[in-house]
Amino acid sequence: MWWGYPGYRRMPPLTQPLSPEQELDWLESYKRELEDEINRIKEEIKRVEEEIENLKKELESMPPEAQQPLTTYPPPYQPTPMPGYGMGYQPMYMPGPGYGMGWGRRMGWGRGMGRGWGAMPPTTMPQMPQLPPLKAGAKRVVAAVEDNNGLNSRISPRFGRAPFMAFVDIVDGKVETVNIIPNQAAGLPTGAGITVAQWIISAQATDVIAPYLGPNVSMVFSQAGLRVHSIEPLISLSDALRRAGLIR
Repeated sequence: MWWGYPGYRRMPPLTQPLSPEQELDWLESYKRELEDEINRIKEEIKRVEEEIENLKKELESMPPEAQQPLTTYPPPYQPTPMPGYGMGYQPMYMPGPGYGMGWGRRMGWGRGMGRGWGAMPPTTMPQMPQLPPLKAGAKRVVAAVEDNNGLNSRISPRFGRAPFMAFVDIVDGKVETVNIIPNQAAGLPTGAGITVAQWIISAQATDVIAPYLGPNVSMVFSQAGLRVHSIEPLISLSDALRRAGLIR
């Protein structure tokens, strides 16, 4: 199976082959994820180019004595990792506006002139629905799904940006309740996977079904003691539960 540009993390091999229709649906979904990321990068490049032009104009308008280099220099920028997008892609980081204190010249590294970039407006975190407490002796299984169709909902190839999340309570190998809830974090610009993972943990989940999880989300689930079942995408939720050995 082809998984595109080598800079992106490839998907693990599937346990069973997909039909051409399923593979096409999966690839188109992955393509949309990449297109969204490309658009975000283009917007960031545009902002950087505008700031470069503004700096050039400021330098041209300054008197010669004010253009002397500083005697001290700021420390080198240290990039930090951040949760990836969609199916595990983790973009390389570059310094830019909106991270930390920004590169504003009124504070931090300031030169006492010009205009500071400041911070970008904070992203409003969605209010994730609360689920009823888990009954004693029950398991709560969570799966990312493509549609709201009960146990016939299809397992999504995405996780953090899946349209819906299915919460299935199981007692003695039998399904007791199924709650299909819209994923309020799907539209976040970054951090959708971690946001969903924290929601799942707070909902007392014991098991997670997903075709693939990024390393950050996998680490969070491992630390919380959740069991992760790797299941191929686009099969029904009921089939996924059976293949994971969670129901009879």
